[in-house]
Amino acid sequence: MKLNYSFIALAAALLSLGSGCDDNSGFIDADRTQRIPVLNPATIAPLSNESGSVRAYVGTEVTVQGFNLDRIGAVTMDDIEVELTAQSIKELKFRIPALDYAQNDLPYAVKLRAYGADEAQVFSYDYFVTIPVTDASVSGYAPAEGTVGTEVTLSGRNLGQVTRVRFGGATVEAADFTQTDENGAFVKFRVPAVAAEAPDTEVVISAEWGTETIDVTGEAPFVLHVPVFAALEPQPEGTNSAIGDELELTGRNLDLISAVKWGDAALTLVEQSAEALKVRFPASIEQADPAVQTKALAAEWGLSEPAQTETLAAAWRLDTTPSATVLVPEFAGMTVEDDKFYLGKTVTVTGSNLSAVEKIELRYDAERLAAEVLAGATDSELKFTVPDGVTFNEASEVSVFATYNGADEAEIGKATVYPFYYYKDVTIGASDASNAAIAFFVPDMGKVISTDEWRALDKYAAAGIMLNGKNELDKTKVTKEQYYEVLPYLFCSAGSKAFNLQGPCGSSGQLKNFKTAAGESITGGAAWFGTPVLSFRNLEESAAKDEVKAVAASVRDGSVATMVFSAVTTATASPTLVLDGDAVGSGDFKAGTVLLVQYSTYDFGNIKPKGEGICRSGFLHVKSVTASEVSDKTGCVTFDFYWSKTLNE
Repeated sequence: MKLNYSFIALAAALLSLGSGCDDNSGFIDADRTQRIPVLNPATIAPLSNESGSVRAYVGTEVTVQGFNLDRIGAVTMDDIEVELTAQSIKELKFRIPALDYAQNDLPYAVKLRAYGADEAQVFSYDYFVTIPVTDASVSGYAPAEGTVGTEVTLSGRNLGQVTRVRFGGATVEAADFTQTDENGAFVKFRVPAVAAEAPDTEVVISAEWGTETIDVTGEAPFVLHVPVFAALEPQPEGTNSAIGDELELTGRNLDLISAVKWGDAALTLVEQSAEALKVRFPASIEQADPAVQTKALAAEWGLSEPAQTETLAAAWRLDTTPSATVLVPEFAGMTVEDDKFYLGKTVTVTGSNLSAVEKIELRYDAERLAAEVLAGATDSELKFTVPDGVTFNEASEVSVFATYNGADEAEIGKATVYPFYYYKDVTIGASDASNAAIAFFVPDMGKVISTDEWRALDKYAAAGIMLNGKNELDKTKVTKEQYYEVLPYLFCSAGSKAFNLQGPCGSSGQLKNFKTAAGESITGGAAWFGTPVLSFRNLEESAAKDEVKAVAASVRDGSVATMVFSAVTTATASPTLVLDGDAVGSGDFKAGTVLLVQYSTYDFGNIKPKGEGICRSGFLHVKSVTASEVSDKTGCVTFDFYWSKTLNE
């Protein structure tokens, strides 16, 4: 910033005059000097700067102090006279005028000048004025292709001013935008229905605001995909389709088709690709009187509601008489342990003709999630496993569908799926050969494994993965891929006065105490840390009292609905049961305790899970502790365990 030194010079002149300097001193005469306005640039407010950390705008009122300011005749900015809003001997106020500059993120340097009553310039200063960007502008859009109903995002600035979007020959008004960012950084809209003859058509997008139009797509038009069918051969006279018959359709972009309907009845999609579509008249179509009915055959597509419709045949004849060759399952009900659909649980379906069922799907929102049908299904019973890939975080109702006879479908019923695993009455023992068979609990496997099985599970730890002297993972002994390959596990360790629950990073000296069934140390007697990072916190002792109490209570009464737990993270310390002789004393856990358990594999080498580093969270509800024999290292802990689906990929 350049400062004008007129204030300093004039002040010096006044001091000289006050000490008796005459006219030959080089200063103007005393009478005139005492009437010359002097402005102090250090008092300018706002004192805008080139970086923009302090800004002034057109219309901002600026204040400056000095003396003889009542003698100011005019103030200009870049030679444009400004409006003086207040003027006294010691203070001057004026308003920044309209300046002919383009909108810009950085301030412009403008020349601020002041003139005395005799029109002589008495002050010059480089001031900075911001001409803010208020025009709407689009910097890009995504995706670059899609179909009717595809959500398109326009990115840019001040897009809250956009009043409509032109998509080809269609218009989307602002009221129909699916989302507008409150800061104007983006707007979202769904591709409207437009006339398109070709299966893949380039479409120009523009946005309007005020009286301006913004070219959104430029040289990269949006590619609109629509299904186009080849002409369907008409039915020969005297012939009808029948229940169970298949119909083959050809064309382009047929993978966009969501349904084919005969009247209101949805046909079964047997096979589907971009070029071909095979459908079947399902057994679910009820017999009519007369049996042969004529209805329109149409295809539905698009991602918006209502769906786009393409008429394939205005009239299609179907004999609605049930076919003896179609085996239709009948479903009596679904049962599962604890009557709750936890992830990984086995669900038993009863009914008749169930051997015809080929696939089970959970359906919710727009999601379809396949469930594994277990081997051994009979006509009266089949079993499937609640799949892991649900996308919701709160217990949610889903529809359970069965596919049979190639592609016919029927809804079995509805179920509330809990997006986490639940293992009941898990028992693990302390570190002694007598408990080698119940040594380690592996949540991802849902079972307790022996010390011998542990060697195969944590083979890299057995090979010598250790922490270095800084309490960090020694990355010279294990790769990131090896570290992440190991499943999390927890175990108990025991001493004469304490009983600990911990993960493999809890203490460098605990794994060595475990022995194989043959009585050998699983680590060869060396003290080390294993992988991965698993840590705990006693919920009752957390600072987040209200949320903690609610969660702990829901764990105890079995009403857990989510693994999302925002207020508390785990610590690195292992929960401890302190013993007083053979009696249970104080400690972090005992029967009734609820522990938060978290597993981190995403901060390679960090012991403490935090933020996005948490892969899974869980709750461990201690049911009982056999503490009287802990000093003999034969004690056990029994607990219920809730374990989330993967939280961070």
